[in-house]
Amino acid sequence: MIEPFHIAVADEVLEDLAARLERARPPSPPILDGGESPETVERIEDLVAYWRSGYDWRAQEARLNAVPHFRAAVGDARIHFVHVPGSGPDPLPLLLANGWPSSFVEYLGVLDRLADPAAYGDDPADAFSVVVPALPGYGFSAPYPGRLDRATIAGLFDRLMADGLGYASYVAHGDDIGGGVVNRLGMYHAGTVRAIQTTNWTRPPDPTPRTPEEEAYVAGERRWERTRGAYAHVQATRPQILAYGLNDSPAGLAAWVLEKWLTWSDPATRGRLTDDDLLTNVMTYWVTGSIGASSRLYAVDSAPPDDAVAVPSSLLLTREPELPIPPESWLRRAYPRMTRLATADEGGHFLALESPEHFVRQVREAFRPYRG
Repeated sequence: MIEPFHIAVADEVLEDLAARLERARPPSPPILDGGESPETVERIEDLVAYWRSGYDWRAQEARLNAVPHFRAAVGDARIHFVHVPGSGPDPLPLLLANGWPSSFVEYLGVLDRLADPAAYGDDPADAFSVVVPALPGYGFSAPYPGRLDRATIAGLFDRLMADGLGYASYVAHGDDIGGGVVNRLGMYHAGTVRAIQTTNWTRPPDPTPRTPEEEAYVAGERRWERTRGAYAHVQATRPQILAYGLNDSPAGLAAWVLEKWLTWSDPATRGRLTDDDLLTNVMTYWVTGSIGASSRLYAVDSAPPDDAVAVPSSLLLTREPELPIPPESWLRRAYPRMTRLATADEGGHFLALESPEHFVRQVREAFRPYRG
């Protein structure tokens, strides 16, 4: 069952938020002996100050509600999604899946460009009918009552597309955890998924023996996990304990989420992330109390699957700082039907919000061969 959905946060939720922000206790003096930069800390404090005194949720709520929202019952799941039908002669169904700590807010600026290219002076034959489902437990999607992993989510999203919306076949793009879900769509749902594109590659089914380049990549991965991966280790091993703090303190939640946006984005495009977009993304976690549930996927399903992706695959490499990039040989073992390996000209982990035009171009080019 699919029903229209309208975002309407109760006044008392906003009043409670304002009171908590007014009582926020930032650490003093700042602790700058770890991995955080003074610039990132200052930017977070400026954003929290704006959240307290200038940010207008009601204006943002109206902006969010300008696109069509729905909720669907898919088995035991209750999934929130945005659905923008395409306006071209034969729109290609496209599923977009974001990850952590993001939300559908990341894709707001690309929905019209993807669905109605003619309105931007582009070829109407490139139109997509765009579906953006929220992962279970993220934002306005309800927490899933059973065991949840990326393969389960892929099955739920496939049922939403095929059974709920009637798309007998479709293509899918995913970022971060959403990219992991899209990988599993390509592994286990080749009957409905024509092709995928992901910015989150999977490990090969058999990672050994490795070439020297692959060994260097694995060493780079370990270095990244040691210097930047503390958040994932905490969320994997103590998600409930962490949730007590983040679910209770808006300033704490903002710092935890915003630090990723301010360090995983491309320095060349980071300035395009507006205060309103950054805080509206944080608000999707705050007003729904979903930050704890969003960490759940770090505590399960951590091992890569043994299966290779079975459908035509495009790999999109972004310009996320310090992220090690695997060699093509690694990727081809994980994606035996890899048809495209592209590197973004600009934009990092949150490409659709950092560089909307470039994101749209990459999606169009990836899936143009699968029309008709």
